Amino acid sequence: MGTKRKNCYSENMKILFLLISLFMMYPAYAAKRKKGGGFSLAKLQKSYKSSASLEADFLQEVYQASLGRTKTSKGSIKLSKPNFARWEIYEPEASVMVSNGHKLSYYTPDARGKGKGQVIERKATELERQPLFRILTGSAPLDHEFKIEKNTEVAGTEPDEKWTELVLKPQKKISDIATVQLKVDSKYLIREMITESDTGNKTKITLQNQVLGAKLPPALFEFKPPADTEVLQN
Repeated sequence: MGTKRKNCYSENMKILFLLISLFMMYPAYAAKRKKGGGFSLAKLQKSYKSSASLEADFLQEVYQASLGRTKTSKGSIKLSKPNFARWEIYEPEASVMVSNGHKLSYYTPDARGKGKGQVIERKATELERQPLFRILTGSAPLDHEFKIEKNTEVAGTEPDEKWTELVLKPQKKISDIATVQLKVDSKYLIREMITESDTGNKTKITLQNQVLGAKLPPALFEFKPPADTEVLQN
C-alpha cells in the first residue's frame, strides 16, 4: 500500500512539475524559436507570459506500458506565480497536492482505508530540486532543456478549426521523459499535453475551461490536515 501511494505521489509530482514549467517558461522559449506556417509563437508567449495565474479542469490518462492498461482521472489545476500550485483529483480516487511556497502537502483522504486520511509533507524546496522546476527560477531556460522536433497543423475539436501540434524533445536527460507533445488552439491556449517516457509509459493531459489571469484566493494554496489524519514528514 505504501509503495502504491509513493508511486502515485511521484507520478502526480512529475506531471505537475511539467505543467508548471510549460505554463511559466514555454513562452520565453517560443519567442526565440519562431517557426512553422502561420502560427505565431509570439502570440502564444503573450497569452501565458502576461498572465499571473492559470486555472483549468483536466482529464488525465496514464498508460502503463508494463501492465498494458490506462488509468483515467479527472480534476483541476490552479497555478499562481511564482510558485503556488494546487493539483486536485476528484475521481476516481480523491487526492490533492498543494504548494504554498514554503510547504508541499500531498493528501489522500482514504489512504489508510475506512476514510482515514494521510498527508505527506515536504519542504517546497523539493520543487527546486526537480529538473523542470529549475526553469521557474531562471537557472535553466527551457531552450536549454528542449528542442522542437515537429511543428505541424492538425484538426481541432470544431469543424474547420486548426490547432498547432508541437513535439519537444529534451536536449539533456530530464527524469525519464522522452518526448513532450503539445496541442495549441487558435486562441493560443495549450489544450493537450502528452508526455512519453523512455519505457513507453504515456501521460495525456487534456485541459478544459482554461482561464488565464483569474484572481485565485491565497487560501487555495494553504492546506490544513483534517482531524485523525496521519501526517508524514519527509
